[in-house]
Amino acid sequence: MAPHGKELSEDLKKRIVALHKDGLGYKKIAKTLKLSCSTVAKTIQRFNWTGSTQNRPRHGRPKKLSARAQRHIQRLSLGNRRMSAASIAAEVEGVGGQPVSAQTIRRTLHQIGLHGCRPRRKPLLKMMHKKARKQFAEDKQTKDMDYWNHVLWSDETKINLFGSDGVKRVWRQPGEEYKDKCVLPTVKHGGGSVMVWGCMSAAGTGELQFIEGTMNANMYCDILKQSMIPSLRRLGRRAVFQHDNDPKHTSKTTTALLKKLRVKVMDWPSMSPDLNPIEHLWGILKRKLEECKVSNIHQLRDVVMEEWKRTPVATSEALVNSMPKRVKAVLENDGGHTKY
Repeated sequence: MAPHGKELSEDLKKRIVALHKDGLGYKKIAKTLKLSCSTVAKTIQRFNWTGSTQNRPRHGRPKKLSARAQRHIQRLSLGNRRMSAASIAAEVEGVGGQPVSAQTIRRTLHQIGLHGCRPRRKPLLKMMHKKARKQFAEDKQTKDMDYWNHVLWSDETKINLFGSDGVKRVWRQPGEEYKDKCVLPTVKHGGGSVMVWGCMSAAGTGELQFIEGTMNANMYCDILKQSMIPSLRRLGRRAVFQHDNDPKHTSKTTTALLKKLRVKVMDWPSMSPDLNPIEHLWGILKRKLEECKVSNIHQLRDVVMEEWKRTPVATSEALVNSMPKRVKAVLENDGGHTKY
């Protein structure tokens, strides 16, 4: 049999046609020349249509990689999502003996819908985390919006004086690398930041409190008494308090205080920021702060408090309204990561 994917020579194609003219059928020609019946049939059909065994003029250069090689590349990239184009090229060359560039690998992957992207940052989910998340979603999948509207969501976050810790991008032309609008200002020792505790519900943002120094269980209990309880009471008797499983939140001191204050606490699965709508509210707040010009920590604190209080109720309501979809997404992903 001729090698898979190899083009037949002109002499071989002319022999196929000649044998067919002598009265031999497709199967006998294929057996004589050690070819597949489909190859023989296509060659004869092309001759009958065009009167020639030569291929029609092609548009552009023939593909360097065969369909088989492309499938191999696809298997490699899907088997190891972090495998670089250069590593795939070396693997392909090692198996097939055909030299191929990393750019050819990238182009091939683009054609089959695979693109190199920065991976989304998500908490590491172990099997026990997935089971807990799935159990939470199963318990909450029948809850209506009246239940979610009575939940007080809480969390802590860090807000930097000079923007996010994440990667930023700018649009620029060649030679503009050092223009003021194209650089990210940095300050020695980071420029400072503030830690805040906040809460929210479908009725809007609740109290926001700045955290001085390192927070321990005693400091957290003070925050609960001073800031959480007033926000929780505004939601009525059916109010449920949510916080994550940080050691300060689950300490004996905190647990005893919440029990003494008769606060209903939601059972929360670890590693689940995607289930907490306040995480998205922090993101909205930080994007607003990037538009404000502040030069020191005191100004930052003032602007943070001002923007927090100015957050529209509709924003908080929309985030809480997404809870049924978040729960559904966890179930659909068997406790795994979601888009939220």
